Amino acid sequence: MARKTERVFIRNARLSFPALAEKCPVMKGDAKEKFMATFILDRDNPCVLQIHEATVRLATAAFGDKAKQVMANTDKLPLKNGDRRELEGYAGKVYIKATSDYRPDLVDANPKHILTDPKEIADKFQAGYRVNGFIDLFAYDFNGMKGISASLVSVQFAGYDEVFTGGSKPSASAYPDCSEQVAQSSDMGSAPRGADLSFNPEDFDSAYLYG
Repeated sequence: MARKTERVFIRNARLSFPALAEKCPVMKGDAKEKFMATFILDRDNPCVLQIHEATVRLATAAFGDKAKQVMANTDKLPLKNGDRRELEGYAGKVYIKATSDYRPDLVDANPKHILTDPKEIADKFQAGYRVNGFIDLFAYDFNGMKGISASLVSVQFAGYDEVFTGGSKPSASAYPDCSEQVAQSSDMGSAPRGADLSFNPEDFDSAYLYG
């Protein structure tokens, strides 16, 4: 099936689960990594209707008389009901997740300023902040699974808002360099005071990474 896309401009969304400076697993435990962002939208945001109308057009063009059957399965459509997610900022909203194998264009409030520095990206694209963006909607038919999905094209910083607690993954630059401290504690033959030697990274609840 030839891939046909429809580009939609998303305005005044809240950002959730951003992976914009570097890729993250698409799903928990998945080896495949992508750049991604989830856009949380008010239900009366005009782009919600634009996304819906584009979805209908793509489904009709790709699946013909099976379009209604595909559209009936909301799990296979890009717009999701935020009330089904027990997450901060989702109640009463709709949301759309977009991913990409390639780093999307990242733009500051001044669109002439392209963001490339990882620290600047982490500062401007925190979970909960306001963003605009372009996504490409497309129909897929893979191993009998049909639906409409979204590819991430670009994201623009559009304003500060309350940061979602536990929303985004801190960048490496957010941590102090403790190399010397670790080396000194190693020479002393003991772990630093207060260190939790029983910590296992596998026990860490990283569910917040996955939208």
